[in-house]
Amino acid sequence: MDIWNALARAQRGFRDDLRLHLVAIASLLVAFLCLGTALLSVENLTRIAERWSQTQHITVYLRDGAKDADIAQLRLLLEGLGEVAKVDHVTAARALSLFAEQTNMGAAELAQLPSEAFPASLELDLTEGIAATRIEKIAERVQRFAAVEEVETYRSFFGQLRSLLDVGRSGAMLLALLVLVCVVAVIGNTIRLAVASRRREIEVLKLCGATDAFVRSPFVLEGVIQAVSASALAMLLLFIAYLGLHHHVEATLTTLTGVRTVFLAPLTVLATITASGVVGAVGSALSLRRYLNV
Repeated sequence: MDIWNALARAQRGFRDDLRLHLVAIASLLVAFLCLGTALLSVENLTRIAERWSQTQHITVYLRDGAKDADIAQLRLLLEGLGEVAKVDHVTAARALSLFAEQTNMGAAELAQLPSEAFPASLELDLTEGIAATRIEKIAERVQRFAAVEEVETYRSFFGQLRSLLDVGRSGAMLLALLVLVCVVAVIGNTIRLAVASRRREIEVLKLCGATDAFVRSPFVLEGVIQAVSASALAMLLLFIAYLGLHHHVEATLTTLTGVRTVFLAPLTVLATITASGVVGAVGSALSLRRYLNV
């Protein structure tokens, strides 16, 4: 089979049924945009989870009215631990100030917040490679001090974040399956209509001795072109949207999570477009087996 001849006939068929193919591409574009958005969300959520899981941090919330001497004694003890790299005393006023900087809230809005929302604390940065069991033992030891209200190790939060990430990945896989079914269905119906509109041309080709592969090849390529065009255009639109929006949320998100947003990896984009072409070919082939009697 001459691939260039098949491409030329596919191009002619695409031009003759342009409106039909454009409707199919528009339908698939929506599906691929949804899939790309899900993949992009999972990608950035994974980066946040990986970044935070590597963070060794403990927050020691202090009781209201805790004596300066007790706080100084607790801080001296913590600084003497080999696992503690840094101890930072955050007063209630400083906690409120940091919150205001991160959220850009006005003075009137901040005044409405309860003072209990911003307790004084000791922020502990731990050295790398500490086991979770050792972190829990340090937290239990610190909790015994009278000046301590609560100790937060963020272990439960990390567990919830990993669960959320697993749900996101499962949702993305389910969405990918739905998109696969959508591609097969849309391309199958489009090719069936294209076959019906060119039935007389097909009959003439068969009378002239054309093989089944010769007749089928342009229709398969049309299905591939539809799927690849829709997925590539979806990735392009998603990238444009990413460039236009990420500057507005980058500063706040980086402050809150410590992670910069990224777009999908080039390999992921290439794999998505390639897979869409394969599915498009499969959808066309299935439709031809059912509706093209050659």
